[in-house]
Amino acid sequence: MIYIFSSKNAASLKHALKVNIKNPWAEVLPAFPKKHKYRAEDQVYLDIYGLSPAQIKKALVYLKKSSPFFWGIIDPKGVVKDPGSFFFEGACDYISQAVVKKGLDKKRFSAAFSWAAERKSTGSAAGTQKKSSEAVSKKKTLKLETGKFDGWKSIRTGTHGLFFFLFVTLSGKSSLRSLVGEAAFITQKNKLRDVLQQSFREADALLWMETEDSSLLLIPPRRANCKTAIETAYKMILNSRLISMERLDLAVPVDFTFALHLGHTVFQAPGKTGDIISEAVNFIFHLGAKKAEQGRLTISDDVPKELIPEGLLELFNPAGIFEGIPIRHSRRFIFKHQTTRYG
Repeated sequence: MIYIFSSKNAASLKHALKVNIKNPWAEVLPAFPKKHKYRAEDQVYLDIYGLSPAQIKKALVYLKKSSPFFWGIIDPKGVVKDPGSFFFEGACDYISQAVVKKGLDKKRFSAAFSWAAERKSTGSAAGTQKKSSEAVSKKKTLKLETGKFDGWKSIRTGTHGLFFFLFVTLSGKSSLRSLVGEAAFITQKNKLRDVLQQSFREADALLWMETEDSSLLLIPPRRANCKTAIETAYKMILNSRLISMERLDLAVPVDFTFALHLGHTVFQAPGKTGDIISEAVNFIFHLGAKKAEQGRLTISDDVPKELIPEGLLELFNPAGIFEGIPIRHSRRFIFKHQTTRYG
């Protein structure tokens, strides 16, 4: 059964859903039931129309604690600037304004559930083995483009292509908002945006998506760009203390956390990515939020091993399999008494 909770928009959603009254497969409810045991095959969605940020935050707590492994978001008015923020929280689906307008049939929900179930099963099976030859054998061979990158304006909106995805977050013992306070948070975000854009300029990186605590950079699918991005990420990890104090004006030490993946997505300009549904985008969000570690660069095995710059490869160690894909962690650098070592 598909349960959709909509306190402000129930009538419109019922109209959009193509449900057989005699044999219903979806149910629209005005509020979360206080006690309900969901089955593994259930899908739970939250319609965020008319909800305040505080109400959405409270609802997400319920979803993560009470729902089965599958839950998603419905955004009928397209108010969410970056759907990626929900995937950071663990969402498996995001239904945009355009999808709602087309009408929500059972096939749409089934496709999303099948994708999530497959990712969950391959990840769980692989995680029970020290080495999963099955997961490695299923690795996709992704062909990189040749020649010099012609700039992001050369890519037409709506084009489906191959890209590197670089997840970035800045973290200390607490979130950036907690570190600097509400008043200075926006200023700090702008400074961090400038740092990322300037630092990854040589990699031709595009600041593609942003959430409150994280950023997602798009890197051209070329070997040179990937190598430059990896080198830059390493330099930022090593210089995180200086960057946080001198360029971000933070009084407390913080660390960068990076995650890198290679995959396909539909290209849209920054700020217009709300309708994107992509396995690769979902994966990098999950990898960055759930598996990447503070002060490290995590690289999925879809990124060819030979793209790790010479001299840096020995600083990466296998870190198991995440959602069916082997990953590597860079060694963590330990700062002590103005000296640096790694472990």
